[in-house]
Amino acid sequence: MSIDASGTITLDRAADEYLPFERFDDAGVEIDISRADIRFVVEKGFTLIPTLNPSNPKGRLLHFTEAHAQSLKSATRDYMLLQIEDQDSTVLLRGKISAIGFAL
Repeated sequence: MSIDASGTITLDRAADEYLPFERFDDAGVEIDISRADIRFVVEKGFTLIPTLNPSNPKGRLLHFTEAHAQSLKSATRDYMLLQIEDQDSTVLLRGKISAIGFAL
């Protein structure tokens, strides 16, 4: 798996993959998002709830399975990482997601 500077994520269809996610304020201090309502939503695809990150108690961990990668087929889709608070959504990250590897 890779993620580039523009937020483009490329998954490998042959493996489960993990992407740690943290947030920082303007001063560079990490914000605790361990209890935040966060959702990774893929256009015409799937929604993923990040798990706790055992390596960083303030962060979260996106776990992409082979099934997630295979569900993308050969398409490149938009995604958003949302934080939900009191029925308001804040976009934390957005970009494109695709999968490479075994042919479908």
